[in-house]
Amino acid sequence: MLRLLTAGALASVASAAATRQSTSLVPSSSRWPSGLHLAVDYYPSQWPESMWEPDVARMAAANISYVRVNEFDWHVLEPTEGQYNFTLLDATLELFDRYGLKAILGTPTAGPPNWLTEKYDVDFVDRTNQTLQFGSRRHYSFSSFDYRLLSQNITQKLAERYGSNEVVVAWQLDNEFGCHDTVRSYDHNAIKRFQTWLEDKYTTIENMNNLQGRVFWSQEYVSFETVQPPFLEVYTTNYAHLLDWYTFSSDMLIDFAKEQASIIRQYAPNHAITTNMMMDFLDFDHHKFAREVGIDFATFDQYALAGPSVFTWLSDQQLTNSLRTGLPDYQAFHHALYRGVAGAAYGDISGPFGVMEMEPGVLNWNQYRVSPLEGMVRLWTHETFAASGDLVNYFRWRQVPYAQEQTLSGLFLSDNSEDQGFVEQQQVANEDMPLLRAAGADADTESQADVALVFDYTSHWVWGIEPYSGGWDVKKAQYTNPTVVYFDLAYIFYTSLRRLGLSIDIISPDQPLDGYKMVVVPSLPIIPDAFNTALSNYTGPVVFGPHTGSKTPELAYAPGLNPSAGTLRDRLPMRVTRVETPPDYAGSGVSYAGTTYNITGWEETIICQRDNATSNATITSTSRHRLGKAAACSSEGMHYLAFLPPVDLLVAYIGDVAAAANITALTGKKAGEGDDLGDAVRLLRRGNLLWVFNYGTEAASPPALDGDAELIIGEKGDIPAAGLAVWKLSS
Repeated sequence: MLRLLTAGALASVASAAATRQSTSLVPSSSRWPSGLHLAVDYYPSQWPESMWEPDVARMAAANISYVRVNEFDWHVLEPTEGQYNFTLLDATLELFDRYGLKAILGTPTAGPPNWLTEKYDVDFVDRTNQTLQFGSRRHYSFSSFDYRLLSQNITQKLAERYGSNEVVVAWQLDNEFGCHDTVRSYDHNAIKRFQTWLEDKYTTIENMNNLQGRVFWSQEYVSFETVQPPFLEVYTTNYAHLLDWYTFSSDMLIDFAKEQASIIRQYAPNHAITTNMMMDFLDFDHHKFAREVGIDFATFDQYALAGPSVFTWLSDQQLTNSLRTGLPDYQAFHHALYRGVAGAAYGDISGPFGVMEMEPGVLNWNQYRVSPLEGMVRLWTHETFAASGDLVNYFRWRQVPYAQEQTLSGLFLSDNSEDQGFVEQQQVANEDMPLLRAAGADADTESQADVALVFDYTSHWVWGIEPYSGGWDVKKAQYTNPTVVYFDLAYIFYTSLRRLGLSIDIISPDQPLDGYKMVVVPSLPIIPDAFNTALSNYTGPVVFGPHTGSKTPELAYAPGLNPSAGTLRDRLPMRVTRVETPPDYAGSGVSYAGTTYNITGWEETIICQRDNATSNATITSTSRHRLGKAAACSSEGMHYLAFLPPVDLLVAYIGDVAAAANITALTGKKAGEGDDLGDAVRLLRRGNLLWVFNYGTEAASPPALDGDAELIIGEKGDIPAAGLAVWKLSS
């Protein structure tokens, strides 16, 4: 039977929380060593003790610097309530110290032990009102009052014991926050907190009813105590209420992480703090997380071969080409994203980041489970460093022969023999990294890119709440099978910039635009005040995608039609009067610079005029119902594309905008369509080092470089499939 924490336990944790009120969460890059570092995940509890020291000795010999441990060991640490056993972790850290390794210590709260779930009110409730049971992981609610206190308690016990341990270099909060669709729990604790959150936001129930438009369908609530989350309603839920729920759920996760971070800051002031985020996971606001939790460096889990399954619009040929390599821009997108997330913690555009889990072989959750093409583990490692990352951590040291991840590859097979991932890690460690360090790659080389791509988590939620397409699913409380997904749109814009060989930062709407030569905004339905202000002071070209400026913060249509009032409307006279989401067979298309492109999924009716001012129609429609009419408008350096653009069109259009702005590609040549790198070859630059990657399954010619360059890694001539080359540039 569930029960609440005892009064004594409540008092103890509450007293400690009061002490932490003054603890600063301000990050510091000095806590995390810059440079190039290799790491691995290791779980000694899953292996016989006789293997521990030989494993650790082999890690040291393999030029591993850091080892992540402990993130799933709560039951090991506290087998029964209040009885702690640190024997295993003590022994592990002593071994690391003996062999010169450092630890990244995980808080174990992603796996609540059975004694806890049996006694306390912590359960996760999904959107179908089903309580999820003990037996896997992440089976807790971020809103649970009990779990908040219990997680603080185990974190404090660890921080008190290891906060001054010099073997520990960093702490990872929890593990993959929100994974398995666990950001939004519909339990009674979440409902209670949501009601309070809404009252703090709206003050009165009348104000909430008004701003959410609840007069429609007689949806007015009589008090905050009667408010429910938007789920299990007969038909579509109130859009503003959904956005509130998504924002609230994100805030609960952030609050949970802040509580752990404040404990670690108190007891381990010299240790770095991070958490392992994920790829294409947008259920909580990572920029806000970084700002409020104060992470010292950002990390994410990179599973490249899971990427192609994310996009339903890929052709069969694209799926074939990327089956064993991953998509050529998927990893780089997340490197840039989390570099920007780290920057948000520091109030800057970029900050220190790395990969906390990198796949060395076959995954265990894809529909089709295949091996990486030989050379890809090495390529993915280089790609992280080329993007100014500091850490590549391989998951895991050895493939475990039992339980849920027994089919997931490690650096070693379960019989302790080398797997292909280890072979490639050794090539990086023993051959490549000495050359990179000698060429200066270890130096602090973060620099601002030429182009900023603006990425926004709220925009993802808005696109999902009302995608103008798909069918409503009551049990999922959302539209399913929409024609456009926000991440897909952002990825298409990013791919076009990569094909043009440009340097790219990915930033939030709250980060500064100063110094960028061009800004690209794939979509921003709700334009925040901070971005509007930054835009008003920015003088370079800006390319906007569809659905930008279309909504108020309450998810109503912008007064006067979009774009909403502000800098975009002031500088680009235009109006969007209708949105359509046509299927492939509709025959919709656009024309630019004499070339016609097929479009599908999103098509706005746009007029390049507002009041008495006009703008230029830079792209025209070839759709039968809008033949010859504007499909994009431009004025004073502002460009608005009113449709879902194909990559080839963006390469041409943005290439022209970049050329007009005199932007230089990473090759050293003036940017433009003529420098299209195609589908497989990609570039990244760190300091004066330029990487060329070949994601293709056949050899490819590297682009010609403008200026002196010394080849330091790779062979002259074509770059082999899954291969790379590194040049040291003269400037």
